[in-house]
Amino acid sequence: MNGKYSCGFHPAPGHVNPMLSVARHLSSLGHSIIFLSGKLFHDQAVTLGFRFVPFTGKADFDYRRMDEEFPEVAAATPGPDAMNAICIYAGIDPVPDQDRAIQQILSEGQVDLIVTDVYFWGIFPLLLGPRDARPPVLTLGVLPLLVSSRDVAPFSGPDTSPAGRLRNQEETQQFFAMMQPATTRIHEALHSCGAPELPEFLFDSAAHLPDRFLQLTAEAFEYPRSDLKESVQFIGNLMPNGHSKSPLPAWWDSLDASKPVVLVTQGTIANWDLSQLIEPAIAALADDQVTVIVAAGRPDLEVIQLPGGVKPQNVRIENYIPFEQILPKVDVFVTNGGFESVNLSLSKGIPMVVAGDTEDKIFTASRVGWSQAGVNLATGHPTVEQIRTAVRTVLSDKKYKENALKLQMEFARYNAFDLMTETVNSMLSLKNSDTLLATVGARD
Repeated sequence: MNGKYSCGFHPAPGHVNPMLSVARHLSSLGHSIIFLSGKLFHDQAVTLGFRFVPFTGKADFDYRRMDEEFPEVAAATPGPDAMNAICIYAGIDPVPDQDRAIQQILSEGQVDLIVTDVYFWGIFPLLLGPRDARPPVLTLGVLPLLVSSRDVAPFSGPDTSPAGRLRNQEETQQFFAMMQPATTRIHEALHSCGAPELPEFLFDSAAHLPDRFLQLTAEAFEYPRSDLKESVQFIGNLMPNGHSKSPLPAWWDSLDASKPVVLVTQGTIANWDLSQLIEPAIAALADDQVTVIVAAGRPDLEVIQLPGGVKPQNVRIENYIPFEQILPKVDVFVTNGGFESVNLSLSKGIPMVVAGDTEDKIFTASRVGWSQAGVNLATGHPTVEQIRTAVRTVLSDKKYKENALKLQMEFARYNAFDLMTETVNSMLSLKNSDTLLATVGARD
């Protein structure tokens, strides 16, 4: 069955490749793709054969320059201020422009399915309108699952005991209060679009309003919830498949197999200040019997401040490392907690040291600690001693590797693309059944 897909998403850190991969997969099945995004992704989308529709206004920005595009976000203090700032300036303020783009596409012709990521809140006005006046909407969870539950506290994790559920309820209400600035702003944005307010908390609505929600991780890596809605399904992660291998560094074949390999990265977005993780990690491990491989995620490697101004002999630094090729050689992954890279690491059975406290990273890091597949440093600015101690702990305590291997087995149970195909086919069948559509609309 062929259809047109409007893959609308907000180009937030780490989310671009998943949405391009999804669109490429749907295109390979014979579906026609309309790719809605910032102008930054025009060339990639067109090269893949998609019809590209650019955002305009506040919805169109360069996610690689977040500190310049949104100085309010860069200036925010880590914690509630930063979480509200990133939600408001990068997620909520673009909503009216995103909504206009969607409405324009829908006015031009038939769209059979809309695919978004969980951070694309410009879909809210459409979802809050009449069900029979829109195509079905499929949303992908490219962040840790942040839906409220009686079984889970947002920051403390799961506890189903009577005392724990009371704690969960209290902490959830505190989280709602903490995010009140973003809640107020999203309701203002929705009013400007002629839409009603959200029926639930912002993050709950992002998961519950779409017709189907596919969470890109293994269920075993997410806090268990007995009250999770049936529309939410875990599908594992989007493993790279069938793509040509990237060129490898000259030192690749000379890695000393007798020494543990430690991979260090700050991702490709939150790496404007390498003193947060990369530089202290190099200093921490310079004298250890390990090989340190640094993926800087930026071309200007000369900005890295090395201990004494000299690169340690056990350190290899590259602007880019193909993760799916290097991870089988890695013993410990030191990361700032990007959701996609953490999932990829676990799918390879690699334990971690996680140091992240911005955006969604605090929630990803907490799940690493809860699963005991790594050490959560609970800060985005770890000290040299914290990193050294954590890496040595993960290397010496077998439980971290054992738990990472258990999660690898869980991830292996999924084929995300196959599960996505089943979901899409099911949604298109529902879309083409007038009777069932009317029933669904009546329930909504």
